[in-house]
Amino acid sequence: MTFHAWLCALVVRAAAPIFLLSLTSAVSHAEVRTPDAPSAFVLVEKGHGWDVTDNEQMALYTSKRDIEPGTSSCVEDCAVSWPPYLAPEGAEGNGDWSIITRDDGGRQWAYDDKPLYRYSVDQGPGDTYGEGIGLLWDIAFINAPTPPGVLINKTLMGYVAADHHKMTLYAPAAEVEVASLCVEKPCLAEWSPVIAPRIARSIGDWNVISREDGLNQWVYQGRPLFRFSGDVLTGELSGHGAPLDSDGKSMEAMVLEPRPPYPDWVRVQDTDAGEMLADPNYKTIYTWDPSKLFSRLAAPAKACGAECLDEEWVPKYAGEDEVAPGGNWAILPLSDGRRQWAYKGRHLFTNTRDVTQGSFLGYRHGGNRAFNVVMHSGDALQGTLRRP
Repeated sequence: MTFHAWLCALVVRAAAPIFLLSLTSAVSHAEVRTPDAPSAFVLVEKGHGWDVTDNEQMALYTSKRDIEPGTSSCVEDCAVSWPPYLAPEGAEGNGDWSIITRDDGGRQWAYDDKPLYRYSVDQGPGDTYGEGIGLLWDIAFINAPTPPGVLINKTLMGYVAADHHKMTLYAPAAEVEVASLCVEKPCLAEWSPVIAPRIARSIGDWNVISREDGLNQWVYQGRPLFRFSGDVLTGELSGHGAPLDSDGKSMEAMVLEPRPPYPDWVRVQDTDAGEMLADPNYKTIYTWDPSKLFSRLAAPAKACGAECLDEEWVPKYAGEDEVAPGGNWAILPLSDGRRQWAYKGRHLFTNTRDVTQGSFLGYRHGGNRAFNVVMHSGDALQGTLRRP
């Protein structure tokens, strides 16, 4: 290389960070506002977007069975448990909001061609008891815009920012000097910055900074984003709390909307079927759904105490001063004046046969599928397990 060529290259390299900074500073900032919706809906803002609710702020749902756009597959008995959200005469769709015609002639609201439903078990605003039922039902939701290549992924900590492979993204837990953070090889071996294109457009709280090494990096609310080399599975969170450098700084998963809290008495325990919820003595807790087929219960499908059930099932009663944290958790009154904890609208119990931590014999033995364990993921345990 000639001296002149070397000098030009040196000048260009030295000026690169300045050029990138001026470029990103000149990029227009796209403000994010609440999407427009017909008067039949209320959009409830969350950290990762908006819940779509009816005009009384009751949750609305979509079904994975509705495969053909604009067509509802939920009829007859299904429509009793999942009432379609009907539009009155004269109502008109707009943009992504449309009205479909059901087989019975009813006019049902739809968003993005997905028919919308209520869930009959939900009791009031904020209840989302239908989420994940049968792995078929999802809360109707509008995702907030994110930069290209950045997704929103559901994890045990809540909804987090993720890359296009759904690998969790992280940001420093403490305030740091953003441009000079993790530019040396020892740090970069574990933490790789989430690179932004040279011509990048800010979106709401998502912005671009120019690093000292000349790269552009995405930041969220001023916090630079990184991937962690120790994560190997989608949704993994092994980088949460991991050290960033020798100065004591650490990383946190970039949580956009945290998981709703558990009641104070709930514990998480490891089992051979995954993490399950338990009481303070680490006895597995179960939900009771008397509508399940093959139940051996003689009781009708109504709220009741221990008198309705086999003796091995112990209701999880609530103390006088206990208050439910909301979300999927509630305390339901019983006919005898006591109150019982419930998850997703279903009463909670423990089983006398569970004498060792991590056992769930109330599900594993006896074939009574009116009961199911509650997984830390929030979903019910699926399928039938063989006896050990």
